[in-house]
Amino acid sequence: MDTIRRINFKKTEDKLFEFEIVDLQEFFKTRPTKILLENFRMNFYNILYITSGEGKHEVDFKVYDFKAGDMILIGKNQVHRFFPDTKATGYILLFTEDYLCADSKMSIQDFLEHFNSPLYNPIINIDVSEESSNRILIDLLYKEYKAEDNAVKGSLLKSLFRSFMLAISKFKKPNEQREISGSYKRFVEFKNLVEIHYKEKKTVQDYAKMMLVSQKTINQATRAVVDLSAKQFIIDRILLEIKRYIDQGEYTINEISDLMGFDEPSNLTKFFKRYEGISPKEFRAEYFDSGR
Repeated sequence: MDTIRRINFKKTEDKLFEFEIVDLQEFFKTRPTKILLENFRMNFYNILYITSGEGKHEVDFKVYDFKAGDMILIGKNQVHRFFPDTKATGYILLFTEDYLCADSKMSIQDFLEHFNSPLYNPIINIDVSEESSNRILIDLLYKEYKAEDNAVKGSLLKSLFRSFMLAISKFKKPNEQREISGSYKRFVEFKNLVEIHYKEKKTVQDYAKMMLVSQKTINQATRAVVDLSAKQFIIDRILLEIKRYIDQGEYTINEISDLMGFDEPSNLTKFFKRYEGISPKEFRAEYFDSGR
């Protein structure tokens, strides 16, 4: 049974900080095709910054098309894989929370807000023209990363990277009013609660009680922000976690049922088949045993 490897950030003797930036084409040239085709779950964050060309990338079992001007945001613990025939150019950035936010007076959410909703679409379209601030910063970031070590290299890289992250923040949500609206704030509260409780609380009513609002209010918030009903949001999160357990290859369906808070394995199977159209066992065989 294939399993998805969980990858930690590896610091080497010449890279004592938890950050890396790699030229996209160089990345594809130096990685075996077999490795590129594997699914990986990272214990850190990834950004694919596309300056030209097009391609595909898979995040949490969904394949997304990308093109020049797209940025693909892959959050910590998400599952993703590459398509080795990609002809695009750009950069791959890898970093940890500690690297980004240590010694900073800013909240981590000020930087990681970009990753708030990659459960649905991890791609942001940005201006990557050579005169744009974010392009200037990322080009300089790569140049300094490749330069010889010196006394200020670590501090310079961290400063440039934080500046880059702030420069791309304006592209995340075209409607700036949405970020400060009551609906957006309620959505974030709901999303965070679902992330904590989805294994034991599976109805909108459960979350309405915790938030002290009506189910209608939560539905209005999720519709406004991610164009989904609150019920579907919960369902999607549960399905995603079931898929993640399946692809680990370490658990039986019975064990996954227990881990996910279902009373009986048959209930998990019925739930999965209702929304995916196939059973968990069929999903495992079709997706992971097909020799992709």
